[in-house]
Amino acid sequence: MMKSKRPRPWNRHTLILVLLSVVIMAALLYVSNRWTIQSAHESTEAAVHSVSDFYLQELAGRREQVVASTLDSYIANIYTAVGMLERQDLQDLFHLMMSQARIEQLYDLDKFAFVDTDGLIYTSFGIRRNIQDYSFSRPLQAPETTVKSLGGKNSVLVIAVPVDNIPFEDKLFTVCFIEVDIHRMLDSLSLQTGSNSTTFCNIYNEDGTSLTDITLGGQAETSNLLTALRSAEFSGNSSADKVAADFAAGREGVTSFTYAGLQESMYYKPVKGTRWMLTYLIRDSMISEQIKSISEGIISRSMLQTVAIAAFMLLVFAVILVQSQRANRLALEKETSEAAGRAKQQELEERLALQNQLLERERERSRVDAMITAMASDYRIVYYIDLEKDEGICYRANDNEASGIRMGESFPYLQTLTDYADQNVAAADRAGFLEFIAPDNIRRRLEQATMISHRYMTVINGQEQYEMLRIADVRMAGDRADSVIRAVGIGFSDVDAETREGMAQRRALSDALSQAEEANAAKTSFLSSMSHEIRTPMNAIIGLDSIALKDPDLSERTREYLEKIGGSAKHLLSLINDILDMSRIESGRMSIKHE
Repeated sequence: MMKSKRPRPWNRHTLILVLLSVVIMAALLYVSNRWTIQSAHESTEAAVHSVSDFYLQELAGRREQVVASTLDSYIANIYTAVGMLERQDLQDLFHLMMSQARIEQLYDLDKFAFVDTDGLIYTSFGIRRNIQDYSFSRPLQAPETTVKSLGGKNSVLVIAVPVDNIPFEDKLFTVCFIEVDIHRMLDSLSLQTGSNSTTFCNIYNEDGTSLTDITLGGQAETSNLLTALRSAEFSGNSSADKVAADFAAGREGVTSFTYAGLQESMYYKPVKGTRWMLTYLIRDSMISEQIKSISEGIISRSMLQTVAIAAFMLLVFAVILVQSQRANRLALEKETSEAAGRAKQQELEERLALQNQLLERERERSRVDAMITAMASDYRIVYYIDLEKDEGICYRANDNEASGIRMGESFPYLQTLTDYADQNVAAADRAGFLEFIAPDNIRRRLEQATMISHRYMTVINGQEQYEMLRIADVRMAGDRADSVIRAVGIGFSDVDAETREGMAQRRALSDALSQAEEANAAKTSFLSSMSHEIRTPMNAIIGLDSIALKDPDLSERTREYLEKIGGSAKHLLSLINDILDMSRIESGRMSIKHE
């Protein structure tokens, strides 16, 4: 009988080959994981920088609006205070000083003053001749904001406005200005550091001098930003000279540099109506360190996973060796079984590799979502819109949003926002909303500005509420050479409280004006009525006095008394006539001709 053919037992060379295969596969797993993590790290850093630029533009735009609004409020207060002056306040220096003191106390001002055509300054403490200490234009054509003693401990904000030649004695006032302590004004603007010391907001003059005595988040010893940037190392096409030129020309921009070993990104924007530049600084180095620590943790866990897989593979090969030794006692069907085992081994390895890829993608998505959520905290909805494909992706949304779109969902852009407008935007604001979201309008307006916004009213469940829609160009600085805007970021925010507060302030001012006009009309009516009532008996006195003077039997002494009575009565009658003329002028019944 023929003997059955048995497989040969594994020899030493086979064992060495198996161990070498295990080592090579473990090395390949390590290299693959390391390459995947490095690629994810680079992609995450690029995404963080892109979102950081959008975040800085949004923060700088909102803070610039706050600063400009504060300065506009000061200017409005000046015009309101000037309009409150009455004729008796301008009759002499004493009354003028008293009215100035009241206004300073009412509006919490350090100084409320006028300048006449000779350059004399009229304050609540008297006349000053130090006009050379002020740098606002003369003659003044429009409101100007300057800083007196900038860089010193006693820096003062000076806001000057032109007035329409207010007469005072034999002079004419042409300028009215106020002084406010610069530090008190800046404290009211809440220029605060970020909660994790990664963002810093500051205001600089056009020559780079800091208004807050803090430069580059406190890293620079000098109080001049442009001087400090001379010692920085810039990346890309940016430089200290370019930043200085932008400051001088009042142009907004963004730059990246390394200062004192820290990598920084700075966005700067001119403050409307001033020669100031508002800056937002973000510490890229701190964000990179956080990303690096996360990557190192992932690498450590990946190493442990690789070691575990290698150990598992060694165990599997050990089991295979044991089974192969037993297979020496089996026939050809055992070889078939071993072939099936190797197929299952390969399938297991493929499943493990696929599981690793899925886990890594999930971690990367979680990190990106966390960064976007942190940087878009001011918005209740954030969309990324591809204008060419008319597609959008939701990056932030609440579960109860009226749009019905959830985070991570894709949607048709124009149709979705049109449906939102038809269902939720008030009828009076709907046409403006639809015009604003039109792709052609977005591209045209973003050619002039990096961010555009539109305020409108929504009516949801019968409740009216104001919202703000902001759209920003999401291109990187290096991509803006391409003139076509293909994608934008859209954010919806709730501005109902601040909008209604502004409306309430405007109504309060309107009510105050109406009360002042009613009081002035009452005064004019009173003067006119009293003058008429007094003039009637005065005419009787003058008439009776004239009759008495015709008596031939009057003594000289009595005649002298009657003549004095007549002269005084006529003088008093002329004063009453003057009061009536003033009443006619105020009521518009008399035209004045300058000759």
